[in-house]
Amino acid sequence: MLLKGQQRCLTSALERMRHLLPALCLCLLAVACTQSPVLKSDSFGPIRFGQPLSKIEKALGQKAIEVSSHSGSDSCWYVRFETFPGSRFMVENGIVTRMDAAPSVKNSADITVGEPMSSVTRRLPNIIVEPHKYDDSGHYLILKSSDSKSAIVAEESQGKVTDIRAGVIPSVQYVEGCL
Repeated sequence: MLLKGQQRCLTSALERMRHLLPALCLCLLAVACTQSPVLKSDSFGPIRFGQPLSKIEKALGQKAIEVSSHSGSDSCWYVRFETFPGSRFMVENGIVTRMDAAPSVKNSADITVGEPMSSVTRRLPNIIVEPHKYDDSGHYLILKSSDSKSAIVAEESQGKVTDIRAGVIPSVQYVEGCL
């Protein structure tokens, strides 16, 4: 049984919480809605690698901005979206096949730019390590999806991760990007 003073105190506290609860819910909702998507081997947020660019533009509600010429052909080029600054998306024959991620983009393998290669290989024992095509001290760290249709690829030089990309195989493994 509560005493009168305790009851008033409890009533007052409940009244304050009643007013704070909607504000707290709105704050939590805002944080949840503004969280950045995570790069996976087959997708990045609403972008699914292997989808037509036009479908992705519609889903995002914005047009892609071309960031590279068609490199001598109309079959391969890079675009970006204002929603995802610093990241580039490879388009092959109108299909988005890969994303070259900005350093700040989180990925499902939890690999970060600047991370030591030894840390990545220790944490991900099933990662494939291949020699770099142009950097004698570098490597490609390849984490394939369970169906081997897509992958996350990290490039490493002098013992540290320098770049991260993801997409469908073989596009994600193109060393030069679009040729």
